[in-house]
Amino acid sequence: MPNWTRIEGVIIAEHLDPKVVADFITKTKVVATIDWYDRTPNLMGLTLAEEGGRLAAVNDANEIAPVVEIEDFALDLANEFNAEVMIDEVSADALPEDAEVGSDAPELAEEPMKIVELVKIPESSIPLAAALLGIDVASVELDNGWQALAYDAQYAQNVGDFGEFPRVTLMASGDEFFASLAVDDDDETETIYNWSMSTRTLAAGHSGDKIGAEAEELVGATSDLRRIAEAVPGADVAAAEGTAQLRGSRAVASFVRALGVPSQIATYLVEDEPADDIPGLEMHYARGISNAIGRSVDRILLEPESASNPVWETYHKVAVEQPSIVRVIASVEAAIGATLVVNAFRSAKPRSGWVKLGGVMGSMMLIDSVAEVMLSKYLIERTKKRRGE
Repeated sequence: MPNWTRIEGVIIAEHLDPKVVADFITKTKVVATIDWYDRTPNLMGLTLAEEGGRLAAVNDANEIAPVVEIEDFALDLANEFNAEVMIDEVSADALPEDAEVGSDAPELAEEPMKIVELVKIPESSIPLAAALLGIDVASVELDNGWQALAYDAQYAQNVGDFGEFPRVTLMASGDEFFASLAVDDDDETETIYNWSMSTRTLAAGHSGDKIGAEAEELVGATSDLRRIAEAVPGADVAAAEGTAQLRGSRAVASFVRALGVPSQIATYLVEDEPADDIPGLEMHYARGISNAIGRSVDRILLEPESASNPVWETYHKVAVEQPSIVRVIASVEAAIGATLVVNAFRSAKPRSGWVKLGGVMGSMMLIDSVAEVMLSKYLIERTKKRRGE
């Protein structure tokens, strides 16, 4: 059994007819999924599978096996359609020098998207995440213990970084609606499904039979949709797969329902209505760090699992009874953070990845040192109030 690896590609030409491209790929017997937007007839995406530099294709024994060299397939596509073809790390360019490949579609304004992250995250972390990221976040708890975090932004802010993997993200803007699954910090492992794109899976003319089913599982978009749904505990995977044929608000509402997410989230994604106007969603505004720490601590104290947490009990005791220790630690952390930030700014361009990472880590240490002092003060004041001092 081949150890297949999914790879992505793109075809760029002056104009591409999906049917003509599909017919040509079918003749090559390469197993592939093509995807495209009607408004961009000059671009077409490819999803393929490879092992050892050879693409999955239907062989003479009517089996899917590694047959066609990636370089040969890319070159054949480029020559056939006078196109530039890029597949994984392979490229072939037969695009005429005077070719005009700009889209006829009007320029779309960069408007904020409606974004929802589904993630397992402590409720107490949400106010602090909103403050640190500078965005207003609406939340609602799911039956599986996860949180749905909704906010407006031009791109995903990864609020779920304050929680655990896996993380499912839903994004909507106008007619666009897509979902993604992140299982770790590596973008290469991200799974994405877009309801706004047209797709077609090709397997040497096979469809609806064993070979067609294997091809769909190997490179098909529906299998991506299933993987996304399977990552959410309690989701109706079959219902989620069934949304592949839907578009617009019906796709949004049906997929949200299949994931076991409250209908308020679908309303947020499809309606031109602010999150704070939708009943059932709790708002966490992007206020100052000190306010966020206060709100987060209040939630920690209300969470049953936090009351018996030995780490939290130890920190609480030190912060209240020996605040000088917290201040010393915070001062050292701030000094180290400041040094890293200064070094990053003073370094000559282009800065190396390590220098950039040091700058980011330094900034985080500065923020954390301030947060430590604020949290200590907050706990002291809270303890005094409880004692009636």
